[in-house]
Amino acid sequence: MRKLVALCFILATVFQAQTQFTLSGTYDSYVGVSNKGMSSLPFMVSHSKIGTYDINLLELELRYTRKAWTAQFSPALGSYMQNNYALEAPLRRYIYEGYLQYAKGKNELALGTFSSPYTQETPRGVDQLSASRSLAAEYVPYFVSGLRWTRSWTKQLKTQFFITNGWQRLMLSGARPSLGLLVQYEKKNWKYNWSHFYGDLAPTGKLSPELALNRWRFFQEFNVGYTNNDWTFQSCVYAGLQKQNGENQLKYWLQGNLQASYNLNDHLGFNARTEVFFDPDQVIFSAASTPFSSLSLGFMYRIGPALQFGQEFRCFLAKQTEIPVYYSFLRLKF
Repeated sequence: MRKLVALCFILATVFQAQTQFTLSGTYDSYVGVSNKGMSSLPFMVSHSKIGTYDINLLELELRYTRKAWTAQFSPALGSYMQNNYALEAPLRRYIYEGYLQYAKGKNELALGTFSSPYTQETPRGVDQLSASRSLAAEYVPYFVSGLRWTRSWTKQLKTQFFITNGWQRLMLSGARPSLGLLVQYEKKNWKYNWSHFYGDLAPTGKLSPELALNRWRFFQEFNVGYTNNDWTFQSCVYAGLQKQNGENQLKYWLQGNLQASYNLNDHLGFNARTEVFFDPDQVIFSAASTPFSSLSLGFMYRIGPALQFGQEFRCFLAKQTEIPVYYSFLRLKF
């Protein structure tokens, strides 16, 4: 009997050492006010509502690790989920991220739905430099679904190769898979990310002649980050090409931004951002055909290790547009 108890104890200890379950999450809420009499910002998905308290994202992250296997499942609620997943199957509209991953040596192979590899920003607002979301991150996929191969070549260099189900689509489309690539390089205080997308945007079903000509998209994005003591700087630029309205000529769009933050102490930090988006043929950005920009300035106060409160003034500017918005944020990370 004693031997059996000892054996069970040893097996339980070994299992516990090889298995790990973690639970974490984020809560991102805000209030936006403006003197323009608007109820929402039609060109934004995140932090778009005006004059009302809104939960942008409430997300749980459940992660299970057993030897070389990792399973992650992240259900979520909020306006971010409603706006981005409305066209998906009902059971999938609340899945922020979910995948199964196998690791061996310097390689990791994962299948499922992943947070976007494009731009340095994610929907988890508590981890970002600026409080509100940049235009750059609003007009790339918020998520991709498919196969991901990660390879660590050196301590500084890592790549991720994606075979995905289109630009931003969970359901199988019956179209050719899209290809993506992310190259990450880190050295001392610098971080570099170079991402690529080449893929088919065609919806499910028989295509009209116009859609058949407009289905291919080419996209390149590069971002860099630099940290020195209490200062952090980030910049992101990208360009895209795609046919439009059945024409043979490729139409383009461009984006660039610069962000900075300064931590006065362990609790209080300040941030600023300038950005511009230019889509002259309104391929993906329909708010303006002239350069569309925004300027923002804000602060974030950390109350303990989990709670954040901050405010941000942001002004959107175009040739005939000026929209000032004042945000207040309440965030939780656990």
